[in-house]
Amino acid sequence: MIRSKRRRNRPDWRIERELWRDGASRVAGVDEVGRGPLAGPVVAAAVVLPLSPSGKVSRASWIGRLRDSKQLSPDQREMLFAEIEKESNSGIGVVSVQVIDQINILQATRLAMWLAVSNLEVPPDALIVDGRESIAGSIRQRSEVKADVRCASVAAASIVAKVTRDRMMSEIDTLFPGYGLARNKGYGTAEHREALKRLGYSTIHRLSFAPVRATLP
Repeated sequence: MIRSKRRRNRPDWRIERELWRDGASRVAGVDEVGRGPLAGPVVAAAVVLPLSPSGKVSRASWIGRLRDSKQLSPDQREMLFAEIEKESNSGIGVVSVQVIDQINILQATRLAMWLAVSNLEVPPDALIVDGRESIAGSIRQRSEVKADVRCASVAAASIVAKVTRDRMMSEIDTLFPGYGLARNKGYGTAEHREALKRLGYSTIHRLSFAPVRATLP
């Protein structure tokens, strides 16, 4: 039973293979991170994993270690991020706090995903999008719930998005000390909420989110 459960939690290439058989040679997985935090941007990534010279699934050892970013330690994510960046076609989309407040977090998330796909060096033939979201444009796409757990390319995208945003939040923490952003990544932890009451909001906080809005004068 334990072995079977581990296999289910390991992403595979089933969805990519379906799209390959349907004529899409470059399939990008797309995922985002940062919908829920009270501070910082929302970040999305799109990743086309490498194939072997014969067009089959790559046998690179690191691909077998791909998991949803939430199932990995920070060190594991960093190591996989380096491999993905070195060997894959990847793009990143970042949408700022100011834009989130202007257009709302749902539209900002969709924009970040669109930017990530647009920033791929080679345009993909098809997309696999985590969750129920869709991305503007004419590229064929499939939305799949839990795709970051089930699908190799989306798991890779979840790692790229997570590592990118975590690094950004660590840098932001040096500019806006006191909120613990390097630790909480902008999420509404007890530490962060207490700091908001004590220090008030800053320019990296989402004023459209209720816990931040409650601190407005």
